[in-house]
Amino acid sequence: MTLSYAILLGCLQGLTEFLPVSSSGHLALAQLLMPGFQPPGLVFEVALHLGTSLAVLALEWQRIWEAFRDRYMLRLAGQLTLATLATAALAFPLRRIAERAFEQPLAVAAGLAVTGALLLLLRARPGKGQRGASDAPWRAAALVGLAQGVAVMPGVSRSGSTIAAGLAGGMERRWAADFSFLLSVPAVLGAALVEGWSHREALAAASTDLWWMAGGGALAAAVVGGASLLAVRRLVHGGRLHLFAYYVLPLAAVTVALHLAGVW
Repeated sequence: MTLSYAILLGCLQGLTEFLPVSSSGHLALAQLLMPGFQPPGLVFEVALHLGTSLAVLALEWQRIWEAFRDRYMLRLAGQLTLATLATAALAFPLRRIAERAFEQPLAVAAGLAVTGALLLLLRARPGKGQRGASDAPWRAAALVGLAQGVAVMPGVSRSGSTIAAGLAGGMERRWAADFSFLLSVPAVLGAALVEGWSHREALAAASTDLWWMAGGGALAAAVVGGASLLAVRRLVHGGRLHLFAYYVLPLAAVTVALHLAGVW
């Protein structure tokens, strides 16, 4: 893998991490289309997610400060913990299945179809007059965590599924989006710690070139991820996030057609 590929994948990760189009699904399809591409490995994958986590922290610091100022930080921390535990309860059993599905175009297409269906359902959940950050129901946090656990499957959008779950649980639009973004941070850091410890020998043996490529990809993911996060915020607040369904559903159909045609 070259540095240009690393930056390309970083941009793709940053663009699709927060847009409800599935970053894992796009990375899987992009890798299938790149001639001679070899999977980048744990170091690179973790670096991309750390890059997008930095984008979240940079753009959500006002929300975090607001939680301290208005004295609901303990409630927020508790709900993030509950959602993270719910994620782990589903993500760990699904992890091996997801790894195999990552190389199966039809599995990616199925995940994209699920994402499209969830986005269309958002139109029926206005999210107005419901609960915000300081009084969001605990059941909503649990639902968001479960949705994030399912989103380990390629093609299932983490942002789309968690925002939809938040709205279904009673969160208002703005907080459903921000809670989804904040929840990605402990999930990514937790996964990085678990995978890093499990593969500590491989990490220690990683080449300098791989670390440089991981750094370049992470930086690209952080910059592009920040821009896409801002775009999603505006779309959620305006009730227009469902428009992405008209992208992911045709993409799912094209993926199936290309597989049947023997392209991948």
